[in-house]
Amino acid sequence: MSTEQACPILRVSSRNRPGPDQGKDMKKRMFLIFPAFLLAGCAPGIELSVLVSMMEDQENYFRNEVVAPFKEKEKTGLTAVHYRNPDSLEYEMNKETGKVALVKVPFDKSRSLMEKGIFKPLDSFLSKEELKKFEDDYLLTSLGTFDGKICLIPRKFETRVVVYSRSKVADAVGAWRKYKENIDQELKKYNGFGLPATYILEEDVNEWDYFDVFVAGWIWAHTIYDGKVMPRVAHRGQRSSGTSLRLIDRVFQLKGDSTDILTMSGNSVVDAFMWEAVYAASGVYNPRMWEKRWSNEDIWQGFADGEVFYSFMTQLDCFFLHGTGRDNLNGYFKNPDDMGVATMPQGCSIELDSRGMPLREGSRSITTGGWWWGIPHDTPDPRLSFKIATHVTSTPVQIQECNRFGMIPVRKDILSDMTMLFGGGWITDVYIVSFRQLMNNGHTVIPGNPCFEQIAAIYLDCWDDLVINKNWSSDKQIPQRGYLEEMIRNVYIPKAQRILRVNTCKSE
Repeated sequence: MSTEQACPILRVSSRNRPGPDQGKDMKKRMFLIFPAFLLAGCAPGIELSVLVSMMEDQENYFRNEVVAPFKEKEKTGLTAVHYRNPDSLEYEMNKETGKVALVKVPFDKSRSLMEKGIFKPLDSFLSKEELKKFEDDYLLTSLGTFDGKICLIPRKFETRVVVYSRSKVADAVGAWRKYKENIDQELKKYNGFGLPATYILEEDVNEWDYFDVFVAGWIWAHTIYDGKVMPRVAHRGQRSSGTSLRLIDRVFQLKGDSTDILTMSGNSVVDAFMWEAVYAASGVYNPRMWEKRWSNEDIWQGFADGEVFYSFMTQLDCFFLHGTGRDNLNGYFKNPDDMGVATMPQGCSIELDSRGMPLREGSRSITTGGWWWGIPHDTPDPRLSFKIATHVTSTPVQIQECNRFGMIPVRKDILSDMTMLFGGGWITDVYIVSFRQLMNNGHTVIPGNPCFEQIAAIYLDCWDDLVINKNWSSDKQIPQRGYLEEMIRNVYIPKAQRILRVNTCKSE
């Protein structure tokens, strides 16, 4: 923003523009009075905007209870401006050139925007001491770096956790030994052995792996609840980024890396689709998830209707499921105390070794996502922008927003004492489990490759073909890992290679 825009009193009318000599005199006078205006503070005359994309209730809260008090206290013109589509974020910023203080940036768009130099590195206007304090105050700041410089400020973190019915897990834990022989026979169809040699279904869902999900899911699918016998495990089934991310998360859990994800190569990708096929073929997965193309909201309703006992949800989903009694979060569990949360199950191959143990061990690591605050490179006052960012992520604001809208805190002081800050109830449980999941994730994020979205779409095509359409074996009966591996190698890897080659993208 120019000096004239910041301090309108300094504008010169084009109709009364002075002559050359008068202009020199005016420049002298302006030179003398300009510092006085700086001392008096012309910053309040600056009209700035914060570009945001939130749910309606959350955006109203942000505008009225977060931005408005700052605006009043600092006497600064500040407006929260909504944008609809993250894909149009760069366009929205260009419309407000020189007037944007902060931009809410999704994780999956952040790297490509940083590569374009759109955001101002923090070390370009903060001292070393200020930058160190920032890193001391916030979690995972290294994820917002580009070319060794911190360019983004954490807004909220997001990852998926397990959501389940406590009472139904207790039923499965109490019954699994009775059904062990039947479950062994079912699994033997897929791996030639059955359950691992030392198998036990743990009471603590945080200790589960992929076999435990199978065992509990099989028991639920063969038990009458509310007069119905049906599968009760589900994840999203609509053709969306959330569904492809569930598949990609599974590849990461099976020790795949970004190169494996982008090229669709390696055991981790085959193992991921093998488990999906086995869960579907064995009746562990509720088929309505693909027949009705379930969204998150459909899974919430599934919990309400007794059609889902176990799924993978974000923190905000947990708030919708449990309910808070405000902000239109009314809950879906008939008994909210029955909602349990846990870290993701540990990945492992369905194939067993000669000792009867998983041939390939995996991890609990999935992708961390969320949103950042970015300071545009052309913002008129980067230090003011940073001040706004630290206000909207301050401890009191974070506690309030986390309590109301299911955000994982980004400040270390909140994460260090969540029991005291969140009261020790279900909200505390959600955040403690989510923080553990973040620690399991480490630096696992979606590949920072411009071709990623196109590759993710191939995962959806592959899932539709191999799992939904039962193209998991030549006769579409029993999933065969070798057949799946051949299909992926001959059909889907070439598609991924073509995208990478056409777009001249390089895998990480």
